[in-house]
Amino acid sequence: MTQNPVLPRHRRYVPLYLFILCAVNLATLVTPARAASIDTAEKVDIPAQPYPRSGLRQRLIDAGKNIPAVDTSLQFDIPGLYYPPADTNGKTAAVIVVPDCDDRFPEDWISILHDAGVAVLRISPGQAHPSQSYCTAGTLDNPKHGVTYWAFDALSALDYLVAQDGIDPDRIAIFGYGYGAAAAQFAIYRHGHAKRFDQRFVAMVGLRAQCMSEMDNFVPALLVTVKGDRLNPPAWCQWRMDRDLRPDREPVMFKMLQSDETPEKQATRKFLKVETGQDTTALILDFLRKTRIILKGDKP
Repeated sequence: MTQNPVLPRHRRYVPLYLFILCAVNLATLVTPARAASIDTAEKVDIPAQPYPRSGLRQRLIDAGKNIPAVDTSLQFDIPGLYYPPADTNGKTAAVIVVPDCDDRFPEDWISILHDAGVAVLRISPGQAHPSQSYCTAGTLDNPKHGVTYWAFDALSALDYLVAQDGIDPDRIAIFGYGYGAAAAQFAIYRHGHAKRFDQRFVAMVGLRAQCMSEMDNFVPALLVTVKGDRLNPPAWCQWRMDRDLRPDREPVMFKMLQSDETPEKQATRKFLKVETGQDTTALILDFLRKTRIILKGDKP
């Protein structure tokens, strides 16, 4: 009877050793490359644009009324981190990121967006307007709103970004997180600051979005919420959508995520795994493809 040859013990493990060695070498090649693309962030100071004159103020001036000057005491340049496009051969899309009011943002999304082939500009309105700290000074019952300042900061960042080399001015989106998503909605609101600027965002994403603005927008929006999130209640978004959306208005997509993690209370804020999960990532990237921020020729 023919017997199968039996390799000596040390020879039987050679293929396993080679596999582990290759995996380790591959990891050392891939991980630094991913980190390097994000380590190229440039610290920037974004000039605040002149605060727009409201229609009411202009009408009063035209009527000869003596109107006091606009208070610019809270208007400062906005600190930011700029992740330039990896591909410098042509014009690239970009995303302006607006963090939560405590200046926190799921940093994995910076990598996801940058790896998808777009430039990223992360702004910090909370550092520009510390007196309007909603996180530390406000509560759900008694909010301290600086959201209009934040929306204006996002529009100032848009004006800054269109002047950067390699950026396609017609493919810039805004991505807000938590309170920053509320500001992002105001930055695309048809009857807000955005109407006073020629340059506009082409899409808006809100993750764990707070919904404070009327949903009459210049561009399509995607609102992603988490069930049971007391600080960013999905019901706020649902109520405004039911009230505001009509066939003649730009579409607003809505998704409520399910999570087995306990959403935070007002006093504590934490990231949830579902925010960067595979399904959430696919949902948001698909929306950015449909709105031509990510093109088929870009990276996945």
